[in-house]
Amino acid sequence: MKSLVKFTITLGALGVIVGLLLVMVYRITLPVINSQDLKALNEGLAGVFPGDNTFEKLNETLKSSDQTITIGDCYEVKNGGNIVGLVVTVSSPGSQAPIKMLVGVKKDGTISGVKILSMSETPGLGANADNPTYFVNRDKKITFLDQFTGKNALKDPLVSKQDIIALTGATITSNAVSKGVKIAGEVGYNYLKGVAP
Repeated sequence: MKSLVKFTITLGALGVIVGLLLVMVYRITLPVINSQDLKALNEGLAGVFPGDNTFEKLNETLKSSDQTITIGDCYEVKNGGNIVGLVVTVSSPGSQAPIKMLVGVKKDGTISGVKILSMSETPGLGANADNPTYFVNRDKKITFLDQFTGKNALKDPLVSKQDIIALTGATITSNAVSKGVKIAGEVGYNYLKGVAP
């Protein structure tokens, strides 16, 4: 009986020590992780809305007209103090899990760029949506995401197999990204028409 009590106390003490070590490692690495996340976000913002711009996170939550699409954080894009666009974080249901993207939207509803932040699509198929070496138009070297830049969310359908070249073997992914970009463009335009002259 004594050996069982001793073993239990030893095991409990070891568990406490390991737990404290995990907390220490977490506290040490958290600032580094947050710094890397912030750097990636800033690079993503600048990537979808190029130029000498500043980005200011909105305090309000914008809503999607489609219940399957989730709008996350949004950032006003300012140039010389003037609002010139909005970057919308949007999640659209993919084949495996939601596809989270940043979408740059100009005041007239034109898409300035798209960046996928996270996805769990099938490698070699849907994952090609974010592959910089996979071209949907090999002659013009246009990637799947590149084809959204310059399209207008209000005037263009942004529909896979209409004005968007779908990914081979990845219809669900193609439709999910297209729908997410379209909704983000509409949300961005509707916000901007109310705040930007």
